[in-house]
Amino acid sequence: ILIHFWQGAVVFKFTNVVCESFNKSWIIINYCRLRALNRNKTVLNLNITVLHPCSNIWVDIQIFKRANGYKPWLVNTSLDVCKFHQKPYNPWAILIYKQVKNFTNINHTCPYVGDQIVKGFYLRPEILRLPFPSGDYLLALTWIVDNKSLFITNEYFTFTEDLI
Repeated sequence: ILIHFWQGAVVFKFTNVVCESFNKSWIIINYCRLRALNRNKTVLNLNITVLHPCSNIWVDIQIFKRANGYKPWLVNTSLDVCKFHQKPYNPWAILIYKQVKNFTNINHTCPYVGDQIVKGFYLRPEILRLPFPSGDYLLALTWIVDNKSLFITNEYFTFTEDLI
């Protein structure tokens, strides 16, 4: 009963998403949008076409917290995506991956080519399992292939815990 109460007292949802391709001859963003299902649940749908096989993929992960603009908060790390899929090693990436893995086909080892899809993805507080201060956040992901930034996905979300 306590777990059910706790889950109902948390709002953990997307508020905005921005995706941008820097090289449309490698990456085409077919769609990148949010859809509100109800007051406390918004789902992310994303479809990216990778036109050439990619096997040297890195992602820069940054989390910002809003306080008079978005300020860097706690996380600023880089991740070798191919190595991560062979053996997960970064705790922040593991946390993010646990959130998204059931909603995507981006769950295999390298190389990546063709449509990469995230469908119906929503944030689940029961997977977070960390004390997280209430507020508005930005998860900024810069995707790098062969040492060139190819695209960004910026996910804005809110986390509010009602402690009453």
